[in-house]
Amino acid sequence: VDSANNFQQNNIIMAPISKKVKKDETEESSVLTPAQQAMSYLKNNKEDHYNFEEEQFYKVPTSSLTVNAMIGGGFCPGAQRAIGITSGGKTSFTLDGMFNFFKGGAGRMGVYVKAEGRLSKEMQERSGVKFVTNPNEWVDGTCFVFESNVFEAIFGFIGDLIKNNPQKVKYYFILDSLDMMAKRDDLAKPLGDAQTVAGGALITSVFLKKTSAALAKRGHICWFLSQVRDSIKINPYEKGTPRQGSASGGHAVEHAGDYVLEFMPRWNDDIIREGDPKTGKIIGHYCRIKVVKSNNEKNGTEIRYPIRYNRTGGTSVWVEREIVDLLFGWDFMKRSGAWFSFDESIREEIKTKAGIDLPEKIQGMDNVYVYFEGNKQATNFFYEKF
Repeated sequence: VDSANNFQQNNIIMAPISKKVKKDETEESSVLTPAQQAMSYLKNNKEDHYNFEEEQFYKVPTSSLTVNAMIGGGFCPGAQRAIGITSGGKTSFTLDGMFNFFKGGAGRMGVYVKAEGRLSKEMQERSGVKFVTNPNEWVDGTCFVFESNVFEAIFGFIGDLIKNNPQKVKYYFILDSLDMMAKRDDLAKPLGDAQTVAGGALITSVFLKKTSAALAKRGHICWFLSQVRDSIKINPYEKGTPRQGSASGGHAVEHAGDYVLEFMPRWNDDIIREGDPKTGKIIGHYCRIKVVKSNNEKNGTEIRYPIRYNRTGGTSVWVEREIVDLLFGWDFMKRSGAWFSFDESIREEIKTKAGIDLPEKIQGMDNVYVYFEGNKQATNFFYEKF
């Protein structure tokens, strides 16, 4: 070892001097930027994403001015959920959305899943939607009624429409309701046999995993309807699993939905009567909705809008009554005893813009409603204004 050390000290060993060599241009060009790398990956895996598809964004309003104001003008494509008691207005509300959805133009079709076996002729006439059960009659602006309560069949049908859509049709789906759907195997079992626990919730979860991104990106709207469900606890102090509302169908639809609306019970104060508010003839009611989940920070807000009975063609929402309420709210109408008068500024505006002469005074609130119900031009003017 000593000999080796002495040799190194007495004989200087020159190491080769490193020389900077310019990288070959082809080598530099072979280094991918993050953007190029992402593009390459997306092109090689087109079946796994929707980045190359144009987003189909729009809003579908309801017929209610009050509801539209609270939800930012309308519902966007994607999954939505309506829960609540029987006869709370879920079906009518979602069909009203379909009625307005068709106003958006050509290339729009509806699907109503009749899982409960209930879609009365009266309901169809009120909605203003044209329903068909024969696929050969299913064209733009109509709703195909799929009469089934089998989870696999329903989600298979809807999934196929979403994924295999060469004509780029926009669909509006209503699943009415999740409570009456069952797995194919469970329906085949005798009544005494045990049913699959949470089988429907599992299938719903799988369906949403496969289609929720495509629903929103490709411009489809899907409403999941559910009844309220009681939860029985042995220990009343036991903490339960956090839920958005009290309905069946599992957590997946709650998480995937942009909106979760709970339709509340109807009380005496919600009844609308003609003349005497206590003994008069019942002519309508107020529908009450609680916003359980939203995308515009309205969680916990309660919406109340009027319904007029015995109307057809998508006119059940009592828009005239909403307009009168808004006229008072904006001081465009004032009351003096039994007389109601329009503000002079609004009389001049509607005269200038629409050529309508509003009366100076109207006696009695019922006659105010009658005036707007009989004057569609004035109603439409104020509807567009508000």
